[in-house]
Amino acid sequence: MKKWIALAASLAVGAAYADGNDDILRKIESMQQQMLAQQEMINQLRAQLDEQQKTTTEIVKQEVDTAVSKGLAQSGGSVISLGKGIDGLTLKGDLRLRYEQRTLDYDDGGDATQKTRFRHRVRLGGVWKNAGENWEVGLGFEAGSGSGNSANQSWNSDSVWQSGGIYLDYAYAKHTFGDSGVSLTLGQQANPWKCSFVTFDGDLRPTGATLAYKQDMFFATVGAYNLRGDAKVSGSSDQSLANMYAAQLGVNYKAECMSALLAGGFFYYDSETAEYEISSSTDGYNYEIGTIYGEIGGKAGAVDLKASGEFAMNFGADNAVPQGHGSTPGDYKAEDNDMAWMLGLSAKYDKFKASYAYAYIGGDAVPWFVSDSDFGAAIPGSDTSANVKGHKLGLSYAVSKNCSVDATAFFTQLIKVDDGDDDKGALYQFDIVYKF
Repeated sequence: MKKWIALAASLAVGAAYADGNDDILRKIESMQQQMLAQQEMINQLRAQLDEQQKTTTEIVKQEVDTAVSKGLAQSGGSVISLGKGIDGLTLKGDLRLRYEQRTLDYDDGGDATQKTRFRHRVRLGGVWKNAGENWEVGLGFEAGSGSGNSANQSWNSDSVWQSGGIYLDYAYAKHTFGDSGVSLTLGQQANPWKCSFVTFDGDLRPTGATLAYKQDMFFATVGAYNLRGDAKVSGSSDQSLANMYAAQLGVNYKAECMSALLAGGFFYYDSETAEYEISSSTDGYNYEIGTIYGEIGGKAGAVDLKASGEFAMNFGADNAVPQGHGSTPGDYKAEDNDMAWMLGLSAKYDKFKASYAYAYIGGDAVPWFVSDSDFGAAIPGSDTSANVKGHKLGLSYAVSKNCSVDATAFFTQLIKVDDGDDDKGALYQFDIVYKF
């Protein structure tokens, strides 16, 4: 009897469990149906969103096409685009704002006089490249000065809030001959010579042809350039071309811990050049400049150091007619003032850079119209670096990758002067420079 009772109880419990499992299964099935319904709703919402995005994109595209078509219609159908022969276009330039002060010191102990002004230099240009044919074409403009060795524009020098002018900065075509290391540059171009401010101003853009070779650490450069044309020779009615021919050889060694450069060059200005710049009676005088330029750099802990130097001599200087641009004494002889030299040192630490240079530029050592336009500019009786010696100091701080604040000071004096002449001057420049 007890067995039957136990069996009945077991069957009852099993039935109860069976009913409970069925209920759970029904609930699970119901939840699955709800999840499927929710997934279907999500899919429908995604489809609607995709359709709305597609519609929005089409509307935006239509609006853009309409605006472009309208602009083309108004401009006669023209639009900016890169031609088939252009693989890449790089736009670059810089803006430099400058406050400048000149102080003139008198030999007799009189009060110094000052000249202050604001200036700017703005440059913008593009470089086009054609890799398939190994051509590079550059075209740039400057809002500065039309002078060959200065791109500075003085603010309001002729009228109140005066508008500045736009000038051509460079216009050149450069062809590279495969992997030979040889290139040919034609037109108005960046100065190709390794040099200091003694021989060429940093803003100078020679006009002519440059044939350059560079392979490993060796380089060679030759060139022919036009200096003057369609202008009368001083004291004459003649009109012809004045040209310069130049060559430079050198080595440029670079390693992880140091770098070094040494270059020797010769710059020959034809006889027409002296006649243009001095007078028509310059027989025997010419500009025949030999130069040696060198650099060496390395690290001293966290400081980058670089020393540089240059020596120049004019083998064409003649006693009869000196260059004579600026103040020269009565007993001045050109052949005794035909040498120039410079020694400089710079140090860079983190965002700071300091530099110092001493230069001696004889009155007939280098042509006054291509050397630095600032060195010696503050000296009474001189507006060039000819017949000038002195110091150049610089300090720069990099505010950001492309922006810096610079300060430069020139303390210079005439080398050869008559008794009683004013012979000293100081020039201070404070710059904000942004490169892009």
